[in-house]
Amino acid sequence: MNSPVLEIRNLSKSYHRIRALDDFSLQVGRGEICGILGPNGSGKTTTLGILLDVLKPDRGEYLWFGQKPTYRTRKRVGALLEGPLFYSYLSAVRNLQIIADIKGVSYAGIGTVLETVGLGPRKSDKYKTYSLGMRQRLAIAAALLGNPDVLILDEPTNGLDPQGIADIRNLIIEIGSQGVTILLASHLLDEVQKICTHVVVLENGKKLSEGNVKEVLSASASYELAAADMEALKDVLEHAGYFAEIKMENGMWVCTLSKEIAADALNRLISEQGIFLTHLSLRKKSMEKYFLDILNAKNG
Repeated sequence: MNSPVLEIRNLSKSYHRIRALDDFSLQVGRGEICGILGPNGSGKTTTLGILLDVLKPDRGEYLWFGQKPTYRTRKRVGALLEGPLFYSYLSAVRNLQIIADIKGVSYAGIGTVLETVGLGPRKSDKYKTYSLGMRQRLAIAAALLGNPDVLILDEPTNGLDPQGIADIRNLIIEIGSQGVTILLASHLLDEVQKICTHVVVLENGKKLSEGNVKEVLSASASYELAAADMEALKDVLEHAGYFAEIKMENGMWVCTLSKEIAADALNRLISEQGIFLTHLSLRKKSMEKYFLDILNAKNG
């Protein structure tokens, strides 16, 4: 990992008998988009609340940019927690001027952040005329005021229709491409897969897994293969050295990878043994499958 922007060390937090966080540790590198994934009540919002100094942990600590949180380090972090709160009778520009006053930052960046989130043409319109998706984009614009190094988003697509979800997803990816480190809490598996570079899975306050999204999804990818002589094909596959498991599904061999091999290289390897494939396709693991496998392993 590159130099960590955020280090979480053994955070624990309880509400009476409910353990919201249980010895949670995590590192987030510069420029990463890290998704905190888990069902409702898993500890996602509690984690973000602690990182923003809204909540105090019972135990543990966290560091921003290699140091304990201070007023100066907090100014480098923008956040969208809970629902956006703006004055309905004021324009986007005026609402952001109020936010800038609260943050103690210049008005100079307001036009830029409104353009970034696609609200430039509607900047003078009153907030009450905005759709839900536009309101969410304005909230992200508010979080971007002051040019933060880190953006924290709690369920940023919550309640949006499919088009609104796609718009916010593309906006987050665009912001991340500019070098902003993003910490995103969500229970939407598909969105985490499409947006995030890294993922950590929480359940009942405990960390179950973490890793690079591409790596964790490719680790258990599998190939579907078929040939005229299925038994001869199986023999070749068993001796190839690339598969952890080979099983029959719907008249095809489904082979779970133990190490990576490209489809063309696999096809060549098999053909060199005199077997010519009638079917070859890669079946990648989805975030949903990854998530459910982790929960099943933990509960089974």
